[in-house]
Amino acid sequence: MNRNALVLLLPLVLAGCQTTGPALGGFQPKSVYGGKDSVLYQVQEQADSPEQAMRMGEMAYRGGALDQALYQYLRALELDPGRYDALVWIGRIHRERGNNHLAELAFTDVLQNQPGNPQALAEMGLLQLAMRRPDSASELLGKAMAADQQRLGGSGEGLKVDAASPLKVYNGLGVLADLNNDFERAARFYALAQQIEPRSALVANSQAYSLYLAGKWNEAEMQYRRGIGFDSRYEPLWRNYGLLLARMGRYEEALSNFEQVEGRAEASNDVGYICLIEGKLDVAEQFFRSAIDLSPAHYEMAWENLRRVEQIRRLRQDGVGQGDAAVEAFAVVPSGKLQATP
Repeated sequence: MNRNALVLLLPLVLAGCQTTGPALGGFQPKSVYGGKDSVLYQVQEQADSPEQAMRMGEMAYRGGALDQALYQYLRALELDPGRYDALVWIGRIHRERGNNHLAELAFTDVLQNQPGNPQALAEMGLLQLAMRRPDSASELLGKAMAADQQRLGGSGEGLKVDAASPLKVYNGLGVLADLNNDFERAARFYALAQQIEPRSALVANSQAYSLYLAGKWNEAEMQYRRGIGFDSRYEPLWRNYGLLLARMGRYEEALSNFEQVEGRAEASNDVGYICLIEGKLDVAEQFFRSAIDLSPAHYEMAWENLRRVEQIRRLRQDGVGQGDAAVEAFAVVPSGKLQATP
């Protein structure tokens, strides 16, 4: 049933050029497709076989054309409903785009039919991790790792990896260990992931964030710099490095890091948010006012945080809410991006 809901897209989009009537069965294309309608009219070649559709989907994915890739994988699934590798790709694309419900539908369908599918186990585990379900993530990623170890003949403390091992599985297991403050175990998983891909920006970011959590800030900074050298386009590195620099009181450097991936007004608000969390109200106010000056008509978040600075000051004058937790309860988190999830 889940797969059928996904595949329903194809007759809808193919009919889209011919009719402006309501979608069949009450479904709207975007409820399943999640992409831009204009892409549907740019597909020049219709795949005649699932294999061709898979190849076209892979080419589109590698080129960053995720809407096109999603369309082709759906086409492969229409031509062969048993192509669970296509369904994994559909779920992966939705996961990467934050369409968690559609991703979960896809992976659940695969695992109901192929419980040991290593790709689906890995992707569902990563999805559960992103959705803050650590127990489920641990179980699924553990199964994916076990499948990889069975392939390689590794076990227990003698874990083995090679170039074909799923890097994100071992990185994800490291993240789970960090969530439990087991930094030594996390480091072992990151070391395995690093063996799979020595110049992975993803792994470098996770390693650096783990060091940051462990209070090893100088080592974390060196690791962030190393990761940026691997891939300066990887946004989480800049964001997390900016977070670290702000915590170290190096505000202008933090601002510069945030500006690598966002505008100056947004970056100023982000630095101000970190100062607010740390209870540095005067510094926070300066950055919030700077954000407002740069974008007075469009930056409601900075205005809201500035009002919270005044609220906290009044509370402190009355001897209420002195702790960091009380301060954090008032702060407006910038779209969740500064939670620094690896």
